[in-house]
Amino acid sequence: LKPSWHATIACATHRPPLILSEPSTSIAMAGLLVQSLSRAARQQQQPRALAVRACASWAQRANPVYPSPWNRWFPYEPVPSTPQIGPYKVQCSSKEIYHFCTCGESTTQPWCEAPGDRCAKVPEFAPRMYQPQHDGLKIMCGCKKAPDSFCNGTCALLYADINPVGTSLISFAGCFVFGVVSTWMAHP
Repeated sequence: LKPSWHATIACATHRPPLILSEPSTSIAMAGLLVQSLSRAARQQQQPRALAVRACASWAQRANPVYPSPWNRWFPYEPVPSTPQIGPYKVQCSSKEIYHFCTCGESTTQPWCEAPGDRCAKVPEFAPRMYQPQHDGLKIMCGCKKAPDSFCNGTCALLYADINPVGTSLISFAGCFVFGVVSTWMAHP
């Protein structure tokens, strides 16, 4: 009998068998298999370098750090500390220039201790310059998650992320009271 170069591969899904009719095809497939096995062996032997985030000093920060779902998709973007869940109420003068702390580590919140190009405590952040147009009480962001220096309610979403059970109970109570009051007002 002559050796046949036909190789038959049967599939478990009852498809028609695949016939490799040339010796070069089966040799090429064997070569690809050997390459992939040798590559896998080399990768297991080499120690993997751990990825270092831009804000690797989370344990050394004075204020808590709450990563958002955004950081799952963009893990190398720096995450600011949250000195306070809620806004700061500060008196501002229109004749003064303020530097809003964006890192959350300044002891003179909401203002930065060392205004300049980079934050002195967490160099991944830069202070944001703020000059009010009018004198008076300003409500500045305390959670450091708002896109601007002013509080826009993002701290409420952060509170809901941190305390989901309490937020659910508050939401249920509010909806229940609204339902009772609106039903009472609309009944005939």
